[in-house]
Amino acid sequence: MWIRRRRSPRLAAVPRPRPHAIALAIATVALAVRVAYVLGLRDHPLFDAPRMDAGYHLAWAEALARGEEFQDGPFFRAPLYPIVLAALVKVTGGAALALRLAQALFGATTAYLTYRLTRRLAGEEAPALVAAALTALSWVLVAFDAELLIPTLLVPLLLLALERLLAWDLADRPRQAALVGALFGLAAIARPNVLLLMPVLFAWTVARNRGLRAALALTAGTLAPVLPVTLHNALEGDAALVATQAGVNLWIGNNPDSDGVTAIVPGTRDGWWEGYFDAIALAESAEGRELAATEVSAHYVGRAVDWMREEPAAAAALLAQKARHLAGDRELANNQPLRFTAERAAPWLVAIPIRWSVLLGLGVVGAAVALRRRLAGARLLLAFLGVYSISIVLFFVAARFRVPLVPVLAAFSGVAIVEAVRAARSRRWASLAALVGPAAAVAALSLQASGPGGGPAEQANGLAGLGRAEIARGRTLTGLRLLEDAFRRDPRNPQIATDFAAELSRIAGEHARALDVLARAAEVARGTPFGQDARSAALVVLVEAGRAAEALAAADAMIAAGEADGRVRIARAQALAALRRPAEARAELEALVRAQPDDPVGWLLLARAAAGLGDADAARAAYARVVQLERFAPRGLVEEARAALER
Repeated sequence: MWIRRRRSPRLAAVPRPRPHAIALAIATVALAVRVAYVLGLRDHPLFDAPRMDAGYHLAWAEALARGEEFQDGPFFRAPLYPIVLAALVKVTGGAALALRLAQALFGATTAYLTYRLTRRLAGEEAPALVAAALTALSWVLVAFDAELLIPTLLVPLLLLALERLLAWDLADRPRQAALVGALFGLAAIARPNVLLLMPVLFAWTVARNRGLRAALALTAGTLAPVLPVTLHNALEGDAALVATQAGVNLWIGNNPDSDGVTAIVPGTRDGWWEGYFDAIALAESAEGRELAATEVSAHYVGRAVDWMREEPAAAAALLAQKARHLAGDRELANNQPLRFTAERAAPWLVAIPIRWSVLLGLGVVGAAVALRRRLAGARLLLAFLGVYSISIVLFFVAARFRVPLVPVLAAFSGVAIVEAVRAARSRRWASLAALVGPAAAVAALSLQASGPGGGPAEQANGLAGLGRAEIARGRTLTGLRLLEDAFRRDPRNPQIATDFAAELSRIAGEHARALDVLARAAEVARGTPFGQDARSAALVVLVEAGRAAEALAAADAMIAAGEADGRVRIARAQALAALRRPAEARAELEALVRAQPDDPVGWLLLARAAAGLGDADAARAAYARVVQLERFAPRGLVEEARAALER
């Protein structure tokens, strides 16, 4: 007997989520990942007291939030990020955790804007969603969004500008052109090298439209955010377009001692403010007069150009080396080792294989697909990638400079991945191989281009950074142990060796061992700024070891040889004081603070020397100057100065 089955009621069709909703969900994931990363970073000793560029930005933002002037004269660095950070300080109260969590919102915006840009490029949703996911989970972007550095703001700004650029497509539409220009102008007052793209877009617009209307609107839009910054600089007495940092950076990346990566002006001390003051002093000494900020920049531009003209082969080799660094997989950080820090904060994130080499391989293939399919905007994005990459190689290479390229590569990668999936589904194996093979080859070349420096060397740099940070916050023995661990891992790194030896002498009193370490570091780094750093540090150790006469003779020899940086002058003054020649020590320090009036270390030592001579008024004035320069000074110096003023 047949039993007739009852027909089940038809299930209501489940609506598929709209792509826009998926993109917002990906942005939410991006936010969650960044929040988790920030929470994992809280135990880092630099979390509450950032150093180098991050410390500079925070000090600037805090001064703005208080309504105070941060630095006299024109802007040394482009001001947009510190202005935005100051607003965050006002809103959040300035707590480190709150600031970094607020910046996580920028990262979520980056993921969403990558979706918008890729959809504009590809004309469909699938590649856009893939690109947004790549951006959301890129450990490099997550790590930078947690740092008080310019990329956290620059990246979403550039993505918005690029998306509007693709929407405009260089057509004869002046309003859209002006908007695109304004967005790039805003990005330029975060990082001025963005302006190198504008002449390319201007000429391209003129050629496309055979007229100037849209091109002039683009120019006017670009200048709208820039000119107020220029006016501010002019009112400060020196009309720099945006900032005065370019010349120093050009010399850093184009000089006989440059490796294309290390962000130190030859002959200057380590440390942000120390290097800043020494660079000015060196320029003024070479020119024989006091220089305006733009003149300091012009001095270093001239030196870089002269060297490139006199040594074209060496300059070309250095440019090639920088191009290799740019293409290489390793993230070259000059504030703190990026991967080392990320692995400690969120090892699960770094394990996700969305890294530079992968995005570069997929991006190259995706760009080829986009050009073959004549996708709208592919050539514009490639123009951005090319010009921005050139602007990095002209100066020096660092992870924070190339990070704006990551979302654009993710956009092209989204195109490549979707094309590969479609080829696999339709069993077009030859087409799939033509996509996967070149992507793998480019990724392999990127890994090879990284060269030495990862692994143990990166671990050593990371441990050394932790050690310096622990010492700065008063945990001297912990910091010394970390520096010793770093030195054991990479004993041929002259910067680590110099820092370890200096603290070994100061904290542990092991002067003989410290001098031995410094002698080897000076030999390893002979002829480089690090070699001079080691020799200068040895002078201080000699004074601490009770060998002041030997330190004085060595300092005089270095000065006679033209190797007198601020550290040598300070060591000489310390040696004179130890030899009970306080008047001469004071004269040395007075000359130093005249040359570098905003250097708090020189003023503190001058205060000590004046106090030793019984000149209480001069000592108080010098201590007061240290307090005035609090934003430039390590915390311990200011605390000593305040304590002296209260006595």
